[in-house]
Amino acid sequence: MDTLMVILIVLTAFLWVWAVYDINKTRIRNKVSLLWLLLVLVFPMFGPIIYFQKKSRFPSRARR
Repeated sequence: MDTLMVILIVLTAFLWVWAVYDINKTRIRNKVSLLWLLLVLVFPMFGPIIYFQKKSRFPSRARR
């Protein structure tokens, strides 16, 4: 049981760091980005999951 808890904590921390990094590197710099960051920071287990599920629906800018 302890091993399962450690694995869950490590996976949650990895997903949390990855989501925060991804939110910071996106080109969207407005209130939406701030709200996503807040959601991920307040809900470290479910925030990144929701973020990555909804991320594909964000409008992206074409690279020049």
